[in-house]
Amino acid sequence: MGWFAPLMLTLQLMVASVTIAAIIGIVGAWAGSSLQAGGIWSRRLAALFFAAMLTAAVIPMILHAAAWEATAGKFGWWMLTQTGSRTDETGVYGFFAGLFASAWIHGIVGAALVVIATWSGLNRVSPSLVAQSRLDYGPLGAFAKVHFPIAAPWWIAALVATAVIAATEMTVVDLYGYRTIADQFYLFFAMDPTIGSVMITCIVPLTIAAIFMVYALVSRRRLDVGRFRTIEETIDVEPLPAAGIAIAALAAICVMATVVAVPLTGLIIKSGQAVSVVGDNVVLRWSLSLMLTRLIDAPVVFASEYQWTAILGALTATVSVFVAWPVAAWTRTRSGALMFADAISIAMVCVPGPIVGLVVVYGFQLDFPIMRTLYQQTLLPTVVALMMRSVPVAYWVLRSGYRGVDQTIFDAASMEMGWLKRGWSIDRPLLVRPMIAAWIGTAVVSSGDVPAMLPVIPAGVSTVGVRLFGLLHSGARYQESSLAIIYVLAVVLIALACFRRNHR
Repeated sequence: MGWFAPLMLTLQLMVASVTIAAIIGIVGAWAGSSLQAGGIWSRRLAALFFAAMLTAAVIPMILHAAAWEATAGKFGWWMLTQTGSRTDETGVYGFFAGLFASAWIHGIVGAALVVIATWSGLNRVSPSLVAQSRLDYGPLGAFAKVHFPIAAPWWIAALVATAVIAATEMTVVDLYGYRTIADQFYLFFAMDPTIGSVMITCIVPLTIAAIFMVYALVSRRRLDVGRFRTIEETIDVEPLPAAGIAIAALAAICVMATVVAVPLTGLIIKSGQAVSVVGDNVVLRWSLSLMLTRLIDAPVVFASEYQWTAILGALTATVSVFVAWPVAAWTRTRSGALMFADAISIAMVCVPGPIVGLVVVYGFQLDFPIMRTLYQQTLLPTVVALMMRSVPVAYWVLRSGYRGVDQTIFDAASMEMGWLKRGWSIDRPLLVRPMIAAWIGTAVVSSGDVPAMLPVIPAGVSTVGVRLFGLLHSGARYQESSLAIIYVLAVVLIALACFRRNHR
């Protein structure tokens, strides 16, 4: 089977996704950072904006697909109101299909990652440097010439993550019939993989990760922008002019609408929409009571999906945090081990989900009685497959948590007690918030990791993501919208609560 065409399609998807993410994300990063330099209402809008971007970044990809399918897909409310062309010259139903739909969804997620990453980088810059750069270059020039270049390691990492996700994630492209190498592997080699197919599927994301690791090593000193905070931290930054704040607010609102409000509105409209055909006309009716009825019924109709999603998310998050915590603690003072752990964690994320699932299946099919019993009667294989991405998430959160604690505390504790007691008595209380953040992040990531889950999920077990993946192939209707919106709202509430707690 030829791999050249899927490889080219994968590269096209990566380029298109990164382009969309860069355009929307850079505009959003400038708008958010500018709003932070305004008055109290401007700063509140900035907090809302970054909370919205954080929410979009943590929502699983399959839920983004469900939201945009409910908005612009085959049975999306845009199509049913005939705001878009029903078919094109090739007979494809609607404009939201193929490369455009796949790249748009990946690009939207990538834009949220770019905003959060750039914001994280800019928050490490001294206020005095911010003030001086605005005096020298003006608000827009300071962002373009000083702030944005300083944050380059972060937004480059976000764009690399966008490209890697586009190369490895197959649920979105499978929905829209866009055959990337990951989807090609899932369709034709899921039951009988070959060494060649595995190598070809992994080579693109692993190559991108290797290039990024080389860049990180070369520019390692640039990653530590904490050196910019050696000057007075309490200096007051002069607020931007009212006109600049107004433009930034408009840009932030437009980015929020594109990334969050429009797809969420699509789910809400589809949940309360009733469609009927009268003669040759399509009659649409939206009812608040109908939407509320369907949303109330969703937890009952899809009770099994919600329960298994919560169980798998909680189990995977718990195991992942306990695996990642010792690694983050041990590599804290060992630069070589730290570099190796960073590289391994990035490589783990770069392995496509279907390959992870198949490796786990083959591992539990070994000729050992306990292995087959575990495979057939427990959730262990599914949890192991989901840990491939959830452990790196927990590791990076805890790694950042350790970097935020003064090294002298650990040095003093090491003289009084052993490493095990020190970890429980000293590290654990200091890292309570990072551990909670790691647990919540891994729970959300693992519960929506459909590609890794599909090959190993036991018969009779279905999560929200798996059920949506099966239903969305025929388009999004009110059942799919109701199923997704409850999960989306739960993630939104968790993200807002975490952001508010961290902001305070």
